[in-house]
Amino acid sequence: MNKIIYTAIIASVLLISAQAGIADNKDMYTGHYAREGNNQSPAESINSNIYIKIYKNQWIGLLYVPYPYARTVSPSTIGKVFENAKKKAASSAYLRGTFDQLAENATIQIEKFGYLDDRLVFECGSLSPCTIRLRDDFLELIKPGVINEHIIKYNHVVE
Repeated sequence: MNKIIYTAIIASVLLISAQAGIADNKDMYTGHYAREGNNQSPAESINSNIYIKIYKNQWIGLLYVPYPYARTVSPSTIGKVFENAKKKAASSAYLRGTFDQLAENATIQIEKFGYLDDRLVFECGSLSPCTIRLRDDFLELIKPGVINEHIIKYNHVVE
């Protein structure tokens, strides 16, 4: 019995320290992340440039700006869109609009995220949750697939 309690305590400490390590990464809150392949054939095939913003207090936003219009939108405008959209969402939400910044409507999904080991976990519209692995100057979005996971690189953009 003592072994089980000891193991549970160690596991809890490791989980808390992993969360603290991720949460201490102040850089993840600055700027936003742009999908590798924005303004190229991946954006053309899905008809959107995709951006991710990690907010404090465990919120995350995924922004879909229509392509080819997205090619003309500056990183600072994307940052303002994320700010304005978060002000409009008091809870998890899908929002569509110009967010007082864009010439065309964009869609944003805002969700709460949690921690799992060294990853952020959140609902991403699929049957299983998505995870994010943070790297030095980029992140990897890991989406569950039918056969394999899809790992998509997002570059860190600091306005």
